[in-house]
Amino acid sequence: MTGGLRGARVLVPRGGAWGARVGEAIARRGGEPIIAPLIVSAPPRDGDARDRAFAALASGSYGWLFVTSAASVEQLVAHGVAVPPQTRIAAVGPATARAVEQAGFPVTFVPEGESSAKALARQWCAAHAPAEAGRSLVVRSDLASATVSDELQLRGFGVDVCISYRTIGVDLAPDVVAGLRTPDRGAGAVDLVLLTSLSVARELRRQVGALPERVRVASIGPGTTRDAERLGFAVAHTAGTQSIDALVAELDDAAAVSSTPTSHSHRPRSHREDTP
Repeated sequence: MTGGLRGARVLVPRGGAWGARVGEAIARRGGEPIIAPLIVSAPPRDGDARDRAFAALASGSYGWLFVTSAASVEQLVAHGVAVPPQTRIAAVGPATARAVEQAGFPVTFVPEGESSAKALARQWCAAHAPAEAGRSLVVRSDLASATVSDELQLRGFGVDVCISYRTIGVDLAPDVVAGLRTPDRGAGAVDLVLLTSLSVARELRRQVGALPERVRVASIGPGTTRDAERLGFAVAHTAGTQSIDALVAELDDAAAVSSTPTSHSHRPRSHREDTP
């Protein structure tokens, strides 16, 4: 049965091309997207250090590039960085790997099972030796964990870290906040919120606080669900794969949107991306 999004007002927490694409997917299914960014990417505090790292990457100075989020790929593309053929790429999970491939670069390594920075670092280190790997570059945001670089250093690999962008919060419009807080489904009320990262969940909690029971929360993956629950949100649905397209498609099942909060029926533990 489909049609679970029909008539639902859905908060899309990121703007730009991503937000427009997700909004169109919701609208095609009869929903009403509310594109209201809660976070945006901003230049890093040390732009010169980022530029030097990008130049070294493009020149072939690194044997491996580690990418832990699609947003990092966006930064490489935005700055015109061409990853040379001799530099192999390791991605934290399938969603990030797809983003890398869509940018025109082949992916050599993706961890099996859980898509996390921890799994990426441990599995990659187990399959490689410092002498043959060359120096590695980890491209990430200011809020992402140092799990990959710390593990590589601990195992004796040469590694540099590039903070390619900062994740900063964006204040929601007052009418959107009111639509999230209202206990009744009247004019302007938001029915469903898409959570795509810990940063989005933090901003939602900071700006709105506890959500009324009628507002459903849908998460892009198990890691984000765990983070959201720690912040006090009841997650009604968790995507089966770490993909916004899959999440929207699953929510178009009427049963998914109307499921009871904290339901774990759609929460496999095998996918988690390290996204800020």
